[in-house]
Order: sequence, then C-alpha cells, then structure tokens
Amino acid sequence: MNRQVFFLSLLLTGSVLCLPRPTAAQRGGGLEEAMGDRRPDMPTVAMEYNQRLKWTVFGQVLALDGKPVGGAKVLVDVGGGGQGRRTLNTNLQGEFRTEYTLDIKLYKTLSVEALASKAGYLGARETERFAVDKGTKGMFLVLREETADPDVLPLATLVANLAPRLREAGSEGGVPASVRKDYLRGVEQFLDKHNPVKAVQPLTKAVEREPGCVECRTLLSLAQLQAGSWVGATRQLAAAIKIGTPEKPGTAKPEPFLILGVMETWRRETDRAVGFLRRGLEVQPKDPLVLQELGRALILRQEWGAAAESLGEAISLRASPEARLLRARAVLETGDREEAEEELNACLGDRKPKDLPERNRLVYTQLRERLELMSYGEVKSVVKQSVEELIQILPELKGLEPAQNQDGLAQLVERVGQGVEAYFKNFPNTVSLEEIHAEVLNRDGKATESSDEKANYLLLAVPAKWGLGLDEYRTAMGVAGTAAPARKSNSMRTAGFACAPLVFHPAYQAGSSFRYLGEQVIDGRKAHVLAFAQQPEKAIPLSRFTVGRISQAVLMQGIAWVDPGDYRILRIRRDLLRPPPKSRLERLTTEIQFSEVHFKEVASALWLPREVVVHVQWKGKVFRNRHRYSDFRFFKVEAEEKRRALGIPTEVEGGPQ
Repeated sequence: MNRQVFFLSLLLTGSVLCLPRPTAAQRGGGLEEAMGDRRPDMPTVAMEYNQRLKWTVFGQVLALDGKPVGGAKVLVDVGGGGQGRRTLNTNLQGEFRTEYTLDIKLYKTLSVEALASKAGYLGARETERFAVDKGTKGMFLVLREETADPDVLPLATLVANLAPRLREAGSEGGVPASVRKDYLRGVEQFLDKHNPVKAVQPLTKAVEREPGCVECRTLLSLAQLQAGSWVGATRQLAAAIKIGTPEKPGTAKPEPFLILGVMETWRRETDRAVGFLRRGLEVQPKDPLVLQELGRALILRQEWGAAAESLGEAISLRASPEARLLRARAVLETGDREEAEEELNACLGDRKPKDLPERNRLVYTQLRERLELMSYGEVKSVVKQSVEELIQILPELKGLEPAQNQDGLAQLVERVGQGVEAYFKNFPNTVSLEEIHAEVLNRDGKATESSDEKANYLLLAVPAKWGLGLDEYRTAMGVAGTAAPARKSNSMRTAGFACAPLVFHPAYQAGSSFRYLGEQVIDGRKAHVLAFAQQPEKAIPLSRFTVGRISQAVLMQGIAWVDPGDYRILRIRRDLLRPPPKSRLERLTTEIQFSEVHFKEVASALWLPREVVVHVQWKGKVFRNRHRYSDFRFFKVEAEEKRRALGIPTEVEGGPQ
C-alpha cells in the first residue's frame, strides 16, 4: 500500500471477512488478513462444541512513518477482569496476536482495548468492538515519538488554539440540542480537567446519537489524539469531512482539514499536509490558524515565498505571535534580513525573549543568531584561498597533490554525506575511556599550567525524525577508581567531537561551500582532501562557544581527509570562520583523528574519534586540550538518566572562572 495514503485508506476501506464456520479450527491471523487478504478457511471467530467462542485478536504497532515498531509492549483487554487482560510483545514486523475462548452467552460481541508502549514513544490506545457474524480484524496502533519536533505545531498547542472555537460550539445554536449535554461534558473533561480518556465516552455517545455533528466529531478526534488513538481520530476526521457538502451550506468546517493537515506535518508528509490545509481554506478562506499552518507546511517544503505570503495574510487576520516567527524564518531564507528583523521585533513587542513560550523562545534565539551570523559579510575562507596559501598556513597539507579541476566534487560530497548520514542513523550506544590533558600556554607555546583527568565517555544514540541525534556526556573518574579531582579554574572544557562530521550530513550540506583540494597520503594511506566552509547567509550553526551563562553560535571552516574506498572521514580539522562579535574569542581549532573500532556485537566497524587536540585563544589566554579515547565498548542503558543533549555540538562549554 502506498505509504502516503496508508492511514486514511485503512480507515475508509473495509476488510472483507468471512463468516465463521462452527467446526473450523483457528489458523493464521496476521497483517495481510487485517488488510483484506483473507481466505474462507481462516475465520477470526470459531465456535467449539461446548458453545464457547474462540476470538483472535491481532494487529500491528506502527511509527508515524508507517514503519513497524518491533519490541513494543501491547496490553490487550477484552473485559471480564484479570482473565481478559494480556500483555504481549510485538515481533520485528510490529505484529501481535492472541486468542480468547469465551462463553457465547456472555460474549455475543467483543469489545477490545489495546494499549501500546515503548521507550522513546508516547503511548497509543485503540478500541474496537467486533460482532460474531463479522469476526475480528487487525488493530493498528500508531506510536508518536516522545521527543518534540520543533518544526511542527505540538498537539497541546493545536488544542489550545482550537479550544475557544470548540467551547463556543457548545453554546446555543452550535451543536444539536439533543447532544449538547454530552458535548459539554466532553468539553469539561477534555478542556477543563485535561482528561482526554474520560472525555471520549460522552463525545462518542454524542456522535452515535448525532452522526452529522461535525463539531462533536472534531472534539472527539482531538480527545482521541491526546489519548493516543491515531486511528480513531483519523476515522472521526474522515467522517467529519464527508458530512460537509455544497448542497448543505454551513455543514463543512475548516477544523477537520486543519487537524489532518497538522497531523500530516508530524509525519513530514508535506504534500498531503498542504492539500488538507488548502481544502480548509476553500471552506473558510480567512481562517488565520489554517493560514498559519499552511505557511508552516510550506516552510517544511522550503517554499519560502509562498510561506511568507500565507503567513502575512494570517498576521493581517490577527494570528498568534508564532506566525511572525514563522514568517521571519521564511523571509530570512529569501535573503531579506530587514523584514526578518521587523517580524522578530513585532513578535517580541514589549516582552523580553525570556517571556516567550519555551518553544517560541528557542526559535526566536535561533533566528537572532542567524541574523547575527549573516552580518559576517564576505569572509575569505579555506574554500576560496589558493592551494599555495593553504599549504603555507596549514602544515597538515604538506605533500598534497593538488586537484586539476572540480569535476568530481559534487559526487564526492554526496558520497561522504551518505556515509555521514548512515553513521548517525545506525549509531549504537558506546562507552570508552577518555583521557584529557588540559594545558594553559604562554606566548611561546609552553605550558604554564596543566591537569589530567580520566572519564567514561558515553555516546548515546537518540531517536530523531531524520535519523540524526547523539547525546554525549562524561562521568568523571579519579586514579584507581577514586573520586575525580575538581577541575581547575583555569582549564577550558571541550566536547562535541563525534558530531564534527555533521557539516557533511545531507541535512546541512546546503549551508556550506565545498572544494576538492586533491589527494594526500596520511597514516600510510591515500586520501581525498576536501575543504569546507559554512556560509553565513545559509548555515545552521553546528558549534557553540559557552562561557558561564553566555552561549554564542559559531560558524566553522576546515579540511577533511576522506578514504577513497568507502568515503569515511579519516581526519578533520575545524577552525573558526570568523570570531563571534563581543566574545573575545580569537581562535578555536579542533583537530580530530578517527580510527576503526570493531565490536563483537556488530559485523561492520565504526569510525570513532581516537585523538582530539583543541586550541582555544580567549581573552588573551591560550588553552590546549588533548583528548585520547580507548577501550571502546557497547553501552546498554538500564535506567532513565538526565543527559546533556548535543543536538548542536558544544565545542567549548566552559572557561576560566
């Protein structure tokens, strides 16, 4: 089945199920049967001679992208106390299956509630009622990632934005009088008491009594979504859309299209999202929330001009301040810095950045940083300097055989990017011994102070929408297992080295310029040599310089040595593209050597940092940190721990106090 229409199509097309034959034995049962590929000799309900019914309950747990989720826990409950409750685990295809043998006098229909859970995901919940003459069909539970995606509208914000409309619908002249009481009970439980599970019951009752009540189905869909029922919510929204017809003026509402559009942005199905939102505007062309979310979906499609236009119209209709943040991003991508600045100022108004909601504050800060970085202007980077100049200033390039042309550059960058993408996507949790030698240098390059530290260095893979994410942290250790000494006040903490190849990741390549310098022999092997430099007008900052409470984004440039066989990065050197203003940071150079690490748990090797040297020149002082890594091992997370996320690597995270 086409993935783009998977969730809606499974709701709008029924499965063809055979009638049970009393003497047939139960066999089979799986996803293919649930989707309609059933044989007459494979019933899901079978009657035994002692007047007991055998029911098969089965289904599949999926992620938002339609991929199966293996290893999920599924609690199935058919009522009747503890005997009707079972805990199952999904297989690698995300499937689960169990059978119940029940008294026909007590179970002429079967009500099933299924709850799915897995670490890193929000829980899913679906309910179904099956009749004897229809048999059971596959249940689908959709798990949403626990980590919030900053580029989309959160469910809680969607509910909050729609709450005034939903409350107003409960007033006289809104929902039919026959179900108003149930509707208002749903409003109370969901919007006032924040209990979506309890809200589902009265709202379901209202829908059953008044199937044509669009408002009832809309509120029910939101309560179901909040309770974890993706399939149930989609079913209600699909029905709400069918109700509105041109022959019945006023029956069509924009809210079902809006909610479906937002749901599709969660799945990054932006074409479908834009389609739903535009249909919502056909119903109500001046709906500011629909216009705002259409602008967001167009941003996800990188249609900056169309996004700015839609968001501008939303702002004119008094959309939320977030519309200005979104429009600031859209016009910034078109290169209009002045207009982006105006939108950010208008969004802030009389408030301070700290007064913004947390998710808006993050976006505001990122856009401000982008504007600041764009002020770099023209910078002569390693990409623009001649090979002769580079060899003079970078001793590491001694012995370079210069390239004659740039004919193979695009293909080389593409292949390196593919390797980097796979590196982050398939990264396992690892722990190693880290030895840190920190020095403070004088003007002659001699150490005046030094300290040594050992630590367990953990790299933990975290779920991410596009397969990228590492959490990195240290647990300090002293000599012979004793407590580690306190860090000296004059030392400079450095971190974030495993994320250094991010500049080559396909998600970030558009923000940098690249140049093929040629070939060079390093460590006894020939390597391709690539220069890179982030572009101030396009780049997303990948490094930060943090001292105390002040943290500044920095742009980088550098050289990477790439294996010509498998296109893995063997060595990388990174330097500041330009010191950030008012930071007093003059130099930040990181030299990383990667080495091949083998684990018995996996067949293929990983390339991990083996040695890192960081030079920092700040406030007239020079610091040099040398990191060495050894004894790499797989690491299994046994318990929840608070970790310092490094979605943007922290090159330097603390300075002298």
